[in-house]
Amino acid sequence: MAHKILIVDDNPHVLRLLQISLSKAGYQIFQAKNGDEGLTKANDLQPDLIISDVMMPDTDGIEFCWMIRENSKIPMVPFIFLTSLEDKDMEIRGFRAGADEYLIKPVDRSVLLGKVETLLKRAERVKSMDSEEGHKVTGFEGNLADLSMAEVIQLLNMNKRSGKLEVFGSQKGNIIFRKGEMVFAEIGDLLGVEAINEAVAFHEGMFKFDPGEIEVEANIKGSTMNVLLDALRIMDESTLKENPEQ
Repeated sequence: MAHKILIVDDNPHVLRLLQISLSKAGYQIFQAKNGDEGLTKANDLQPDLIISDVMMPDTDGIEFCWMIRENSKIPMVPFIFLTSLEDKDMEIRGFRAGADEYLIKPVDRSVLLGKVETLLKRAERVKSMDSEEGHKVTGFEGNLADLSMAEVIQLLNMNKRSGKLEVFGSQKGNIIFRKGEMVFAEIGDLLGVEAINEAVAFHEGMFKFDPGEIEVEANIKGSTMNVLLDALRIMDESTLKENPEQ
């Protein structure tokens, strides 16, 4: 079955061009004209990926992305921003809202299709670990070069798993999950949310999850989704500051 992509933009010409490009690539396309309509369709259709303009009347793209991440049925859906503004401050705002990619219009078709394919494959990697022949994931391990820390955390959260996630990146540590929620983290000398912020930035290393109920004094108070999104925003903002020409 073709992947479903929701495009949100108030410009009918942009909608038409994106629909043609993505439909020819084999995707099933749905459209919305603003963030409010986009949120309704996102909850109804549960698309595999969302592409949204930033500047729109009423509910703009930034607000729309926030609503998807915080108040939708698909909070971790891959999300691409499109804008005609070459504005780094706007780009940082977009990543803070939870965007995965940020592309300047007009976007080259091959670049757009490449980003879409990459994000969909990343999401599929998470889903492939969600079950094994229809059974819930128990213990598993892997390479952070193949599956990022954010994806591992998302997987455990979605499956409401309890157990210990051992992390072997630039530093070693543990993250304890209780019914999908992170309750304790220790990475090197860092604890709690600071440890999660550090771990999410690991690009190399290994991880191993062992299921089970583990008694530990909690040092993470926020929900896993909020902690993860904050960590991703911090990482993206840091990357943009270190590489302003990207």
